[in-house]
Order: sequence, then C-alpha cells, then structure tokens
Amino acid sequence: MKAFRSYKNYFIELAIKIPWIFIGAMMAAVSLEVILIPHGLIDGGITGVSMMLSGIGGFPLSVLLFLLNIPFLLLGLKFLGKRFAFSASFGIIALTISTGLLERKSPFLEGNTILILIIGGILLGMGIGIVIRNGGVLDGTDVLALLISKKTRLTIGEAIFVINIFIFLLALLLFGWKGAVISIITYFIAVTVVDMVKS
Repeated sequence: MKAFRSYKNYFIELAIKIPWIFIGAMMAAVSLEVILIPHGLIDGGITGVSMMLSGIGGFPLSVLLFLLNIPFLLLGLKFLGKRFAFSASFGIIALTISTGLLERKSPFLEGNTILILIIGGILLGMGIGIVIRNGGVLDGTDVLALLISKKTRLTIGEAIFVINIFIFLLALLLFGWKGAVISIITYFIAVTVVDMVKS
C-alpha cells in the first residue's frame, strides 16, 4: 500500500513537472538555434561539443545531442537513481526534439552583439534552470555538475562552468578568440541565471 502511494505521488509530481521541463527545453533550444548558432557562438557541455561537431561535419545537432548524452544518462541512472534518470532522459529528449524543430531558423538580433550576449545567455540560463528545478537536465555535463555540487561547495552553475573550461578552449582554436570570448561571456550569464532560477 505504501509502495502504491509512493508511485502515485511520483506520477502526480511528474505530471506537474514534465510540462515545465518541456518549456525549459524549448527556451534553451530557441537560444541555441535562433540566437547562438546563427552567430557562430556555442554552448558548453555536450551541447557545445555537439554544436562544434555539427558545424564541422554537417551532422544534425538534434541527433548528436541525443547520442552523445546517452553515457551521461547511464551515469545518472547509476548514481542518482531511476527517477532522476527518467526526468533527465525526458529533458534531453525534449531538447533534441525542440532543436530538430528549430533547425535552420533565421538568426535573431543580427549584428547586435550586446543583445545577443544578454538575451541568448538569459534565455539559455532560464531554460536550464527551469529544467533542473523540476528534476531534469538538458545536458550530460549537468549530471556531472549535480554530482560535484553534492560532494563539494560549488553551486551547480559554478560546477557547470568549471567543467566547460576546456570546451571553450577548443572553441578558441576553432572559432578564433572573438567567437570564443563572446561564447564564454554568454555562457557565464547563462550559468549565473541557472543558479538564480533553480534556487
């Protein structure tokens, strides 16, 4: 009886959280496909790696997002439990579908670097923060960040930023200093917003 009540409460909780996870995933997808990618900027984490591979090899971003995140979902299943793994899977699948729907959309705020930085970073951070607040993730490295934040004094946003340093160094080699620096600033805005939204 207790087990039944536990699962009932869990499914009620999911019914409330899943729409928010989808909304957060869509916000992040808009930031990626409509603002960041058309301006040669990247996100961090597996999403950033997927964006670079997509740019170099022409592979669909949505497919790369799904495939490269699978090992991290398995890591979440092992260390954070089945319920987290389910919510995380939904978040990543929602982002995959959203980016697929928005691929090749026209760029937004063309040429306005400051607005690109601010709006792209805030929208991305709000999307990630909403998803994490509702028990999901949008990126495999978010799983690592959650594990690190549980073991250290770093916030989730700080852990995400530390993990992604090497990705932005790679971006420096591929896109030059200007694109890399703008990407870093945008992402710093995003992780700051993540901590604000998820707390």
